[in-house]
Amino acid sequence: MFGDEEEDWQTPLTRTVPEPAPPIEEEESWQTPATPTYARSGQFGGEEKDDALKWSGGGWKLPPANILQMGVEAPVDEKANRERAQLIEQTLLDYGIEVAVTQIRPGPVVTMFGLTPGWVRRSRQQQQRDASGEPIRDERGRAVTRMVEERLRVKVDAILAREKDLALALACPNLRIEAPVPGENIVGLEVPNPTQTVVTLRSVMEAEEFRRHSGRSHLAFALGKGPGGAAEAADLGKMPHLLVAGSTGSGKSVFLNSVILSLIYQCTPLQLRLLLIDPKRVELTPLNGLPHLLAPVVVEPELVVRYLNGLLREMTNRYKKMEALGVRNIQGYNGAVEEQERMPHIVVCLDELADLMMVAPHDTEQAICRLAQLGRATGIHLIVATQRPSVDVVTGLIKANFPSRASFNVVSQIDSRTILDTPGAERLLGRGDMLFLPPESSKPRRIQSTYVSDDEIQAVLRFWQSQPCPPPPHIDLTAPIKIEERGGGGGGRDEMFEKALKVARSQRQLSTSFLQRKLRIGYPRASRLREELEDEGVISPTGEVVTTVLEELLMTFEDEGW
Repeated sequence: MFGDEEEDWQTPLTRTVPEPAPPIEEEESWQTPATPTYARSGQFGGEEKDDALKWSGGGWKLPPANILQMGVEAPVDEKANRERAQLIEQTLLDYGIEVAVTQIRPGPVVTMFGLTPGWVRRSRQQQQRDASGEPIRDERGRAVTRMVEERLRVKVDAILAREKDLALALACPNLRIEAPVPGENIVGLEVPNPTQTVVTLRSVMEAEEFRRHSGRSHLAFALGKGPGGAAEAADLGKMPHLLVAGSTGSGKSVFLNSVILSLIYQCTPLQLRLLLIDPKRVELTPLNGLPHLLAPVVVEPELVVRYLNGLLREMTNRYKKMEALGVRNIQGYNGAVEEQERMPHIVVCLDELADLMMVAPHDTEQAICRLAQLGRATGIHLIVATQRPSVDVVTGLIKANFPSRASFNVVSQIDSRTILDTPGAERLLGRGDMLFLPPESSKPRRIQSTYVSDDEIQAVLRFWQSQPCPPPPHIDLTAPIKIEERGGGGGGRDEMFEKALKVARSQRQLSTSFLQRKLRIGYPRASRLREELEDEGVISPTGEVVTTVLEELLMTFEDEGW
């Protein structure tokens, strides 16, 4: 896939990373220095930014650039592009639509042809008049006329109506027309390339567009490259949350790994903490052992709500700390306290929302919506992905709290409208081809997302694990809820505890979902009851019911009808 000139990025990093030589420093100019600022100086005055905050780093160093693959740019076949441009013009002209291809922008996967609408020419008879405005007549008294040509601009709708004819002429079933291209007076026709180029993470992170975003925020991440080959980046801090959809094999999970690597390439564990949730067990679990993690990758759907509720408690505690200092957000708080008291940003990456909505739909939706509504000021950001963007998974409340969305190839136009409010995602090519809808725009733009291999992920993971630095401060998200925080009656113990105890005594194994079904209660309350049973020693942490010999005899007698 990649050329022979790529660097030795696969070398195991089990040794101490050497100090970079001057040529490497020039190569690494796009990344944060080893002693980073919390967020580098920006261009906008009057905003609260972290550019004045210096971090000692706690001994942590950021990964070097040569760990990532550089990739190889495929040559552009200019002759073939010119021939396709002529074919586009001729095909539309056959239907009486005059256009001129004024721009050709080759990209890694698609090439965009910029069409400038021509003219519709019409001839009509016009009556001649004299200087006084009276009609001129011939010797027979008839009005004298002449032929006049009128020109009207070709309607954009006329070009859109010929999409299938263009697809037939170009032998490309998956054309996409963007009319007009935002900020330009052309109609964009995106045609898939005969050969596709892989967009590597390193090629985007070394681009000027990524440097511009990372210069203002350490939560910038690489998106990929547009149809014209220009690098695209975004700032998670400004989004402040991202909703991702895509069917199996569309590149959704690779994109999530790319976002995570972009973030940990700029932030030490003191600046950024991650909570990764992967019910599929295979997409994010290779990142286990990363020092940025708040907990091992969560794979059990029944534990997700517990972690999200713990994150809600952390968010509430952060708001109380900011209220005590009289500041509005995490930037103001970190600027007012000592370095050892600063709060890191927290990014939650959830790979499959549909699985959680099947286990505990109400509680999952409630926790996600509350974090999305209030998390930004406290430095908590969500990245939620699903391969089934139906209305029962991506509900109206969830959708309203995620203004930034990215859609890879989906099954139907209905799914595309659900995630983006517009069709088009059902025509994407797959393998990283996506439509990205930023919060400041009403129209999505097409991007080929970055690709990261398993070897790159493991190389970056080994780099972080090889550093002999003290672990970052622990943030406990699984602590049991205090009695004063529990709802339902003020006595300290849930009023349904006795019923839950009776259910437990009748079982050998007890799970939260089983309690939820038996008692017909919500998932959070069933989880609290399970914690109470565990605190009382009725069940073990693994859910096994603890019984004494006498209890076993009594249960045996009951089973035999004594």
